[in-house]
Order: sequence, then C-alpha cells, then structure tokens
Amino acid sequence: MSERLKFQGRLAEKEIEGKRLVLRINGLRDSLRNLLDPFEDVAELRGELIAQQAVELAGMQADLDGVSAEIAAIKKALGR
Repeated sequence: MSERLKFQGRLAEKEIEGKRLVLRINGLRDSLRNLLDPFEDVAELRGELIAQQAVELAGMQADLDGVSAEIAAIKKALGR
C-alpha cells in the first residue's frame, strides 16, 4: 500500500470520527439547554446531571480539537 493511500484512509477515518464527535456534542448541547430551562425553579434543576454532561461535553470538545488538528496535519501531508 502506498503512503498516500494510507494517509487518505487515515484522513477518512479521522473525518468520520470528527463528524461523530460533532453529533454527540450537538446532542449534549441540546440536552444541557433543555436541562437549563430558564423558567424552571432553581431548586428543581438537576445539578449533578448538568455537571456530568457539561464535563462530558468539555472532554469531547477537547477530543474534537485533537481530531481537527490531526485532520489538518494529514491534509498538509497530502498537499491539500
């Protein structure tokens, strides 16, 4: 297998991974918006769930940043 084909395959894998992360982040964002209803009584907010989802979202955002950097590096190696 040529090096170029190997890089193209890795690029495709990373792009799929990035799209998967974006979908999961969007889902968490929407969930957090729902949980942080501005008209809900503060005493009724589910703080532990909100915190857990916020931490999960932050971790996924860091993962997405890493995947995006890998994509950029592969594209640069491919001359794109």
